[in-house]
Amino acid sequence: MTKTIIIPNSREMIKETLELYDGIILGIDGLSVNLPFYINIEELENYQYVKRSNKKIFIMLNKNMHNKDLIFLKKIMEKLNQYGIDGVFYYDIAVLNLKEKFNISYPLIWSQEHLTTNDSTCNFWKNNGAKGAYLSSEITLDEIKEIRDNIDFTLFVNIFGYLPMFTSKRHLVKNYIECFNLKEKGDEYYIYKENNTYPIVDDNLGTTVYSGHILNGILEYLELKKINIDYVVLNSFHIQLDTFKKILEELSHLTEENKNNIFENVNMLCKDNVDKGFFYTETVYKVKGGNK
Repeated sequence: MTKTIIIPNSREMIKETLELYDGIILGIDGLSVNLPFYINIEELENYQYVKRSNKKIFIMLNKNMHNKDLIFLKKIMEKLNQYGIDGVFYYDIAVLNLKEKFNISYPLIWSQEHLTTNDSTCNFWKNNGAKGAYLSSEITLDEIKEIRDNIDFTLFVNIFGYLPMFTSKRHLVKNYIECFNLKEKGDEYYIYKENNTYPIVDDNLGTTVYSGHILNGILEYLELKKINIDYVVLNSFHIQLDTFKKILEELSHLTEENKNNIFENVNMLCKDNVDKGFFYTETVYKVKGGNK
């Protein structure tokens, strides 16, 4: 049975939408990137009500780790054993190596964003101890089906939200502001390009550029259920609590008979700033050359 996982953008959202999801993804401050907010390890105790409600808690440790991070990473991974979490998403192989070395009990899920695109690499990580993969948002629905057909692996697929397109540990916006002696306006900015507005977060972790449109894969959710995708993920970044809660409510009522109405309702809730991402479009990038 396909379960619904959310990436919440506030502590309040976790509580207010509790009855509408099957699990949450949380990030640990200093070891996670591309999430709306982060917690420290001691705060996990505050979310035991999620577990008591038979919901799942996953932790994202998806930072590209440096030597200076490894002692803290080991400490956090050992502490996570105490909380009965349902899995950890990893980007850096250090997480996998530490799990083997220190007898960590919870499963690991391969999560390298733009690289989780094929069943051969999924199989490689499966043979090396991973229990699942968080598939890239840059592959088509047919490619997702092909991966599902070719490997028995727990799979996570994004179906909704603004999605991270680019991440750098450099402070690209703030360096620009400093260079031209401009005024800072917090951690969040926007860039307007080719009729699209892209949210940009430049915080203590670096810079992340998000998609200009909200992925609305509500209809594709039904297709993913048919092929037994284990988890679908909805990202609440930059979406208000009331709106996100209504979207989850719409999803909870989704059927084949009302799918078109639900799809349009979600579009309206997102003020029609939606698209289908790469569900039906292959990711092909071409370098634009100048005049020779």
